[in-house]
Amino acid sequence: MAFALQYGLYHRLLRSALRGHDLEGVRPALKRWMKFAIVWQVLVLVACAIYLFVLGPRHGSSLAWISPAVGAIFGTALPLQFVVGAILRFART
Repeated sequence: MAFALQYGLYHRLLRSALRGHDLEGVRPALKRWMKFAIVWQVLVLVACAIYLFVLGPRHGSSLAWISPAVGAIFGTALPLQFVVGAILRFART
């Protein structure tokens, strides 16, 4: 879910501007995408912290209880690699 939302934000807010090759069109789109991406990252981190705080004292001896939080963190980090690649391709043109 985190991956899909982060990639969806890129696709909706930034992708078409990066394909246009117009610097004046990319700046506002990049700023808008960065604002939403930062807010989303903060929400995911807060949700993970709450999850770890609530379930931390009650978990068993297995480390599997932490996997949803780790998955959410990686799910938001992986799409950023695609975005950086797209921005770098735009900068080279």
